[in-house]
Amino acid sequence: MIKITANRSTAALFTLIFSVISVPGVYSQTAYNALAAGAARPNVPAASAPRTAGSGGGEKSFISRESRKIISMDDKALAAVPPEQRLQMVKTLMSDSNPNQNNDNTDWDQKDLEKAILRVLAAAPDAAAFDFVYYRLNRDDLERKAGWYQDVRDLVNKFRGTAVPGDWDGLNKYVNNVTKAVDSGSNLIKFLIDGKELIPEAKEALAGAQRSIHVEVFQLQADNIGQGLADLLSAKAKAGVKVRLLIDEHGSKVDDDQPLRTMLDGMKANGVSVIIKKPPFFKDHLDHRKVVVLDGKTGFTGGMNIGRWYQVDWHDQQTLIKGPAVARLQDAFVERWRNAGGSFGADEDLYPAIEEYQDGYQTKVVTHIGKGDQNIKAMYLRAIGTAQKTISIANPYFTDEDVIDALRAAARRGVKVRLVLPQDNDMAIVQHASRASYPKLAKAGVQIYEYKGRMAHEKVAVMDGRWATFGSSNLDERSLRNNDELNLIITDFRLVQDIEIRLFDADLPNCELMNNYSPDILDHMAHQVSGLL
Repeated sequence: MIKITANRSTAALFTLIFSVISVPGVYSQTAYNALAAGAARPNVPAASAPRTAGSGGGEKSFISRESRKIISMDDKALAAVPPEQRLQMVKTLMSDSNPNQNNDNTDWDQKDLEKAILRVLAAAPDAAAFDFVYYRLNRDDLERKAGWYQDVRDLVNKFRGTAVPGDWDGLNKYVNNVTKAVDSGSNLIKFLIDGKELIPEAKEALAGAQRSIHVEVFQLQADNIGQGLADLLSAKAKAGVKVRLLIDEHGSKVDDDQPLRTMLDGMKANGVSVIIKKPPFFKDHLDHRKVVVLDGKTGFTGGMNIGRWYQVDWHDQQTLIKGPAVARLQDAFVERWRNAGGSFGADEDLYPAIEEYQDGYQTKVVTHIGKGDQNIKAMYLRAIGTAQKTISIANPYFTDEDVIDALRAAARRGVKVRLVLPQDNDMAIVQHASRASYPKLAKAGVQIYEYKGRMAHEKVAVMDGRWATFGSSNLDERSLRNNDELNLIITDFRLVQDIEIRLFDADLPNCELMNNYSPDILDHMAHQVSGLL
């Protein structure tokens, strides 16, 4: 039986429990546009007739004009609303809703608002239309503003239950509609495992860059690996290549790392444009992506940050991409660079023509903006619901309850589910929280493995031998909700089966089956705050 040393992780756990402060989300009011008519949706709360001011107990109504328009709409009109407008409607209703004003359950204005929120959500014509809205709202705020959390959860479960096992074409349409990702054609994809496969490819690609080098990374370490990259970027900048480096201040611990600050200053002195993205006070929105784009034609992304941990010591994964999907990586970098205050020259050619690769792999790039959407979570849950035969997932930080429940449901319907987590986790508190879920996963039929000997940091999933996703996203609240993330989707059985063999089948002999694990008190305590980790 495996136990984690309790001293430091216990102290961290109690510190976390007693120091967390939650800040309610606030939605801005947006203009409300006229609605088109459409097909009716049955079985939703009936529309309320507009009330006169003062109908809630004689006081002046607090409902805005825009909310009153929504409340008075019939089912036919609600069903016709496009997803973007449906989202704005729910936000408008939520901005007016104040359940605390209706403690005695006699405020009819408030009840109208709560019913309207549920009616607008329920009128979505399909799961994609519903999830586009749901995964762009703060769940806790929505459940409170709708009056009763279970009403919202019932709708979520209803639409989540519409996934059809084996309908991979349906999944592709769902991902496109929810995440607004687009198919990026046929690409050269090299799935690289560990630094020994990545470093030669990265050195060659970086050396060949002639116009631009864009690097976005969560953590940059000031060791021989980081310094080697710094030297290369400096040399390229001095040779006239436009080099941009975007790093997350919290991930890289810039304020606490003098050698790193010295290394960054050296790059700046040599012409590298460096932006250190500052996190908000509560560290609840970080840039966790790992993206490199060279000349707009070659890209890298995956689970690896830059430093000895990732390229030498740990078990990790990165992907080399050539083809049209690189333009989507460039989109992601450009958006985050500008968001952080960076700019581009008017004459820069950021998007050179890129041809598809013959005999390449069909690729999609899915991005997630922290606290703005939950695109990758939506993708994962729908894919798990679509799996018919097998699911294999390797991920270092695994605490999301919705993902856990989806995997249990898949196993109960006969899907062979394999979950590979690190045994030597660098974040002991997260491992405690993960292990608390082992018994219920095992009871459902999930096979739980822990990779031994070194930290396993890859974020990879393959399903039914025909669908795969890999990139920067962990399966915890921080990644799926709060961080900026980026994953690829591959739908070619050749690469998917290659990953199954080279990663999962190769790793299992070095794993310990954990299905008989009994959680200890630290596991249960960590699980109670897993949504905050």
